Amino acid sequence: MLILVSGEGPTDMGRCTGTDPVTGEAFEAGPMAWLVDQIAETSEGYPFIDAELMFCVSKQRLSEVSKKLKPASLPGRRRGKETAYYFRNARGLAQIAAELAKRWEQPVIPILFRDGDGTQSAGRGVWRDKWDSMCHGFAYEGCTVGVPMIPNPKSEAWLLCALKSFQPYQHCDPIEQASGNDAGLEPLKAQLEAALGAPPTAARLAELVRTGQVNAARIEMSSFVKFRRRLQAVLTEPETSGDDPSASGCFDELD
Repeated sequence: MLILVSGEGPTDMGRCTGTDPVTGEAFEAGPMAWLVDQIAETSEGYPFIDAELMFCVSKQRLSEVSKKLKPASLPGRRRGKETAYYFRNARGLAQIAAELAKRWEQPVIPILFRDGDGTQSAGRGVWRDKWDSMCHGFAYEGCTVGVPMIPNPKSEAWLLCALKSFQPYQHCDPIEQASGNDAGLEPLKAQLEAALGAPPTAARLAELVRTGQVNAARIEMSSFVKFRRRLQAVLTEPETSGDDPSASGCFDELD
C-alpha cells in the first residue's frame, strides 16, 4: 500500500518538485505529512515516510493536471467557482494516484490537503462544502479511498491545539472559530509562534510532529477528527471503505 499526498507548501505537506510523484530524499515532509504518517503507522505497524511508501506531488503539478481535465458532466448539480476548485483538485489527484498504482502494482491512498480558510479563501463557502467537493471529485474518477485533509480554518489550528501552553489538546473547538486571516487580530500563526517561543518554520513544525510532541491521536477538533476517521477507515479496509460509487464512505465521516 502506498500513500500519495499533495498540499499547498512546505509548512503543511512539505516540499516536492517535478512532474512525477516523489518519495525519499526528493520529498521533504512537512508537519501535515508527519501527522498522516503517525496515523498510518498506528494502523499498519510501520512508518510510511521512512519506508519511502509515501509519495508527494506538488501543488503546481496537480494544478497542471487539474486544468487539463474534461469538464465534469453532473446533471442537476451546480458548483460555485471555489468549490469547483476542490472538486477539480481531487479529480486530478485521483488520476495521478491511479497512474502511481498501476506503475507500482499496489493500491494508493490519495490525500489532498487544502486549508479551510485563509487570506485567499473569501467566498470559498463553508468547510463542509469543501469536504463534499473533494469527496465528489474523488468519486467522479472512481476513487473510493480518497481522503480530504482540510483544517478549519488552517493547519496552524491543529498544531496549536497540541502546542498551546495552557491545557494542550483540551478545549480546542474555539480555535476552529478563529479567523484564518494572517492580517487579522490574534492570527493563528502569531498564536502558534507565541506557544513555541520561536518562529513556526516548516522544519521546526515538522520535527515537533515527527518526534511525537504533536500527537495525532490526541487532537480532538471536529475537522481533524473527520480527517483522522476517514484515513483510518481507508487504511483498515482499503477495498471496502467506499464500495458505493458515490463514495458514501467519504461523506459518512460528516455524520
